Amino acid sequence: MRSETALGALATVALADSIPMTLRQLGVIERLPDVSWRGFDANRVTTSPEAYPFGIPDGIPAIALYLTELGLLALRRRRRSKWLDRALALCVGAGALTGTYYLYEMIAVEKRACVYCLTALAANYGMVPFAWRLWRGTFTR
Repeated sequence: MRSETALGALATVALADSIPMTLRQLGVIERLPDVSWRGFDANRVTTSPEAYPFGIPDGIPAIALYLTELGLLALRRRRRSKWLDRALALCVGAGALTGTYYLYEMIAVEKRACVYCLTALAANYGMVPFAWRLWRGTFTR
């Protein structure tokens, strides 16, 4: 699979997954549909104090990140550039690192999991090998 295709698909999944979480954080919807498995509570996790860094819902910068990744991919289709590839790889890396921090917060602080958060995290981790391929290619051109 081409890196661009995989990155676009995974960024789109993460974006679509982040929208309901953000709507919940903004109070637009009252409850998120959730799985009924023990240890899962999407509403508790997405409205916890840890989900509001700097006083804003974490879903807003997450959506901005995924839109940026999709925008960089769109630009890349028009004109390939090692700087676009590096910017894209850095965005993906930032998403994976931030996701790792939130995974720790879910496990250690909330002691609950959020199916939406885990889906976004899986998409972020899934993007890393494809972004790494682009990053490596910027030093061989």
